[in-house]
Amino acid sequence: MSEDSFLYMIDSMVKTCKWFALQAVLFFLMPYVWNYDYSASTLVLMLIYTTLYAVYWNFVPIDKQVRLLWLPYIVYVVISIVIYCATSGWCSSLWQVILLPLYGAICFVGVKLFKKGVHMLRKRFRFGGIVAYALLVLFFAVLKGISVAYMKPSRGGVEEERTDIIARRDYLQGKLLTSPKRVINLMPTIVGEQFQGEWALYSCSMLAASLVNISELYPDTRDENLQCISRLIEIVMSPELRRYDAMRWGEDPLETLDGSKSHVSYLSHLAWMICGYKQAGGDDRYDELLVSLCSTMNRRILNSMGMNLQTYPGELVYVPDMLVAIVALKQYADMNDGKYRSTVQQWVRKAKREWIDEETGLLASFLQDDGSQVEGLPIKGSYSALNCYYLTLVDEAFARKQYEELKKLFWKDGIISGLKEYWNYTCLIGMDIDAGPILMELSPSGTAFFAGPATYFGDDEVRHDILTTAEAAGHTIEMGDKRHYLLANIALVGEAIMLAMRTHIHL
Repeated sequence: MSEDSFLYMIDSMVKTCKWFALQAVLFFLMPYVWNYDYSASTLVLMLIYTTLYAVYWNFVPIDKQVRLLWLPYIVYVVISIVIYCATSGWCSSLWQVILLPLYGAICFVGVKLFKKGVHMLRKRFRFGGIVAYALLVLFFAVLKGISVAYMKPSRGGVEEERTDIIARRDYLQGKLLTSPKRVINLMPTIVGEQFQGEWALYSCSMLAASLVNISELYPDTRDENLQCISRLIEIVMSPELRRYDAMRWGEDPLETLDGSKSHVSYLSHLAWMICGYKQAGGDDRYDELLVSLCSTMNRRILNSMGMNLQTYPGELVYVPDMLVAIVALKQYADMNDGKYRSTVQQWVRKAKREWIDEETGLLASFLQDDGSQVEGLPIKGSYSALNCYYLTLVDEAFARKQYEELKKLFWKDGIISGLKEYWNYTCLIGMDIDAGPILMELSPSGTAFFAGPATYFGDDEVRHDILTTAEAAGHTIEMGDKRHYLLANIALVGEAIMLAMRTHIHL
């Protein structure tokens, strides 16, 4: 190979990467053009024609480039149709195969016109370059705004949202209905082994809650959903997933049910999932385990100093974790002639009387293990939103009052609306392992959890604003018949939470 040919090949590779990246970015920002289709097959098609044209511009003499412009296209069509016919599961349609290079041509012409515009502005105005790039930023912002407006669910109701809800369910099932080890490995390693386990547990329990909700919204999906809930329960029961809790307590949570250590977070989520399985019409395969789980939690709660159990030894009581146990006991009572209902009622009475923060009127985020409130620790938006969600499953009147107080103090309207993490001071940028990255005061997990009670109480405006924010931050993509937020590639648990919250409709 001559030196010129080698240089041409290098230049072709650079051009391919540059033009492909540009098209891919614009493609993500224009779902209304491609009808949601972000399939890998479409990106492969882009890469094929971009590579062919990059090579074409470098190796074909300038005087022949216009005359032979059709040649790379014909080669592309032949290659693409062969792949289309030979590959099973190929998502792109034949029409898309044929017309997609037109999208590339429009991108190419647009960039050339933009460069000409920048050159003219720089010649005519002192700050012409800055103005041109400011317009480019505005252009991308407008594309993103149109994308959000197009992708966010309508206000038409759950039947109109069915396609989106089922597509997101299918994505989560495709991810989580696998081996327990793989479920844990789907959680980001940067958070450490304990939080990997916690996030895996929450991903499974929130998907199970979603499936229970979806079974009520769309009864024709019930049988399929029941099978999936059962598989999720088996994953949560596995030694691999129990490990995070056993590691902190020094004993296995399921092998020590006759013991006195708490294990409340793990046991309560498992019990809640089994209650959901029963609620959706499941059989009796987990009945014996559910009896043991609820008996254990009830005994440990009543034997504790303040009717509260620590998630981990040596730490404060995290009230949302305790509430999962109360939810499970309440649902068990509803199915078993009121057994343990007195414990639920006693806990709720104490909550209303002793654990309400005086400044906010909200249930405390943290408690001492003796049941007393912790001085100096803030009421967190993320914890309060999750408390409110769980309370809708326990005491509707109490939950509604909490929702109204939470909305009054923590809800922030704006171009990007959401729930603040702190009500009494400004945190423009921060990081919290539970709330997530706090940006412009907003709490990602708090906003997601707040969608649950907003949906339950029929606050359509807040629910709509949250789904709009979720679309703006998460950006929906679709691969075949499965749909998810792009951010699910980083935090799958967030996708599961959002699906559970948006389907939490009071029927």
